[in-house]
Formats: sequence, C-alpha cells, structure tokens
Amino acid sequence: MIIYYPVLVVSFFIIGLLLRVNRFVFHRLAENSVGLVDGLISATEEDEKIKEVQQKTNGLVAALLKMFLVIIIAFAAGSIPIIIYALATGTSYAELDFFSFYAILFLSLGATIPFIIPLGKKKESSYSELSQLLHRMALDNYNISNRLFKRERKKIRKKGFNKKPDFVIVSGLARAGTTSLMNDLSEVDGFVSLNYANMPFLMAPNTWRKFYKPKTKKLKERSHKDGIMIGYNSNEALEEYFFKVKADDAFIKPDHLTEYVITEETYNDYLDYQNIIKLDDKKTYLAKNNNFILRYKSMREFNDEFIMVLMFRDPLTHAASLMEKHLEYQKLQKEDPFVLEYMNWLGHHEFGLNQKPFVFSEHAYHNQYDKTSLNYWLKNWIYYYQYILKTDHPNTLLINYDDYCKNPGSIVETVLQKTTISADIPDYKAFNNSRKTNREYDKSLYEEAQQVYSKLIDKVSNIK
Repeated sequence: MIIYYPVLVVSFFIIGLLLRVNRFVFHRLAENSVGLVDGLISATEEDEKIKEVQQKTNGLVAALLKMFLVIIIAFAAGSIPIIIYALATGTSYAELDFFSFYAILFLSLGATIPFIIPLGKKKESSYSELSQLLHRMALDNYNISNRLFKRERKKIRKKGFNKKPDFVIVSGLARAGTTSLMNDLSEVDGFVSLNYANMPFLMAPNTWRKFYKPKTKKLKERSHKDGIMIGYNSNEALEEYFFKVKADDAFIKPDHLTEYVITEETYNDYLDYQNIIKLDDKKTYLAKNNNFILRYKSMREFNDEFIMVLMFRDPLTHAASLMEKHLEYQKLQKEDPFVLEYMNWLGHHEFGLNQKPFVFSEHAYHNQYDKTSLNYWLKNWIYYYQYILKTDHPNTLLINYDDYCKNPGSIVETVLQKTTISADIPDYKAFNNSRKTNREYDKSLYEEAQQVYSKLIDKVSNIK
C-alpha cells in the first residue's frame, strides 16, 4: 500500500499538468460565456440580435465541448498509473483508497505541483494570463460596458452634480508632446483625469474601485520608451473607449479612422461620464485624446465652452518620431500580441500593426507611400495639420511643441487662463529635444510640410 500513494501523486500530477497545459480552453469558455450575456442584453434589432446570440451560443457550445474533451482526456491519462498499479498488485478497483486522509493529501499534492512549477519559457508580457483574461471579458463586450455605465450614471445623477461644459482636451497628432502636457496640467490642483487604476472597467470606474485599490506607487517607463514614467495613478488617454462603446466602433474602418457626428444623447452621456470620473463639482475634467478631432465639429455644435488644446511639432522630427514608434510597435506587437489587443481596445491606432490614419469628411485622403518610408508620415502630417488650420475657435488653442519645451510653465498658464481654475502653477523644468533623422525623404513634400508648419506658427502668434 505504501507505493500506492506515490502512484496517486503521479496520477493527479498528469491530470493537473494536462489541465494546466490546456488552460486556455477554460479561458475561452469564460470569454464565450460573458460574450453570450453581452449578446443577450444587446439593444439591436431583433433579427440581428437573434443572429448574434445564435453565433455566440455556438461559440459557447464549442468551448464547452472542448472543455469536456480536455477534462475527459486528462482524467483518462491520469488513471493509467492507477490501472497499472491495480493490475500489477492484483488490487480490485473497489479496494483502491481515494478518501482517506493520506489519499487526499497525496492526490492534492500531485494536482498542485503542475500549477507551481514553471512550464517552458515565460511569455514576455507585463500582464499575467488572468489579467489578460479579465481585460478581454471587460473590454470586448460593449453592451455589458454600456449597462455598467448606465448603472453608474444613475447613481451619479442622484448626487446632483452639474454637467460642466468647460472641460479640457489635449490633442494633436501622436508624438506631439500631448502626454507630457497632460501630465503637467494634471499637476495643477483642480484637474481630474482617468488613470491606469481605472483599467479595465473604464465605463464603471467607481464600481471597479470597490474591488481594486492598487497601493503600489512603483513607476516604470511606458512602452513608448520615451522617458515618461507611469504607474497605477498615472493619467492616460483612456476615454476613447467611451466613444468606441457609444458608436459601436462605427468610425473605425478597416484602413482608417473617419470623422463622424455624435448624437445629443452621446454628448449628454459624455458629460455624465466626466462626473463619474470627477466625483466633485469643483473639479475640471482633463483628458488626452488624439482621436477627439474626429468628433470635434459635432462636439462644438453642442458646446462652445470646452477647451481644445492642439499641439504641433516640426514636421520632419515629428514624422521621424512617428515612423520610429511605428517600427518599434510592429516588433513589440509581434512579440506580445496582447499589446495589439490593448491598443485596439483603447482606439490607439497611431502606429504599429493596426495603424490607421485619420480621414476627414471634407478633406480627401491619399497617401501613396509605404509606412516604412518617412514620406508616408510626412504626408499624413501635412494632411492632418492642413485640417487643423481650419479649426478656428476662441477656445481652441494651438500649441507649438518647441514653445512648450522651452517654457512649459507659460504654456500651462496659457491653458489655465481659458478655464475657471485658479491655482498655483508648479515649477516646471524646460527640456530639450534634439532628435535628428538621417532617413531619406522627398524634398518637395518636406517643403509643403514646412509651409503648413509656418502657417501653424503664424496662427499661434495671432492668438497671442
């Protein structure tokens, strides 16, 4: 009987190992289960809803069958050592002990070992497998997200907060210094923004806060590798998920992001969403959102008071920075596909494997260059900022990145003068960006970009 207990260890080690190796089957089951619930609460037309639910039901059934198959195979394989033991010792199956203290102890030991030993090379990702699963369940299901938002909206409306129209949006083409400016503004007492601790339940941050309260203040350099350090309390461009849910990704096309019109309902929900984040009538909502330009015109139809800060940068260095990040993120997303999922959820299509340019309704887009060419990014720069030159409004500020680098405090003060915030401005330090590029580019394209750049600078001067 003494040898029987090691046999139990081996048997349940095999079962545990096979279950762990095939753990993603259980992950898919969880994702499909939540996906079916999402389909059931959809507000789409009945015929479309039935089709969607049927599709998700088929996915759930397939996931269940795979799970049962994995369990059957695991227990069948795990029973082999016990069968061999029974045949070798002449022990009948009725005599086998599975319920004594020692039997339970050893089978528990065997089943536990596979889950604590490392299996092969660890996947290079800053998010654990369970964290990735939670993100998929929370962010892939728009109907559930919207239902959670409505629940929080109901609670926030009962508190009687006013819908403040004078929020601040920092925007521009990516790599224009928007994150740095948002971080500097957030140091001023009076601003509130979304931060990493709100992930992944971005539509219900207060509900999520009851369960998740990160205490660590440890910082690390963000994946852009640009010296900006981030932690759970760091502000980030996360509000785009709200607009993705409300529009059901209608503005995200296979090869571009398109300008579109928001509804009055979405606008009012957006102000409620800001109150959900602020939880204080005296605070001002602040966000960095490079996609905000896609709905800027229609937002202005409802609101003349919000402050739009649009940053721009020397076209050659700006284009070089975009191309560099594009190549880096292509490599990173191939090594860690979850990075691509993460960026897609948040509407970050600035660079990488799913890079998509902006396309404006009254501004034809054509870019014949390859994305590995500096010309592609110069062409996009010209297209974007030609459109920006047309966005004349007293509450829309153009900020030159070079001016910001030289005197960040002055730029922050310029923005604050447009708000109702009266607070001391921190002592910001100037910094120097000496980026250079040796890549080839079309000289006529560069000259065209320089002309647009000069007009942007003149427009800043006129504002001053």
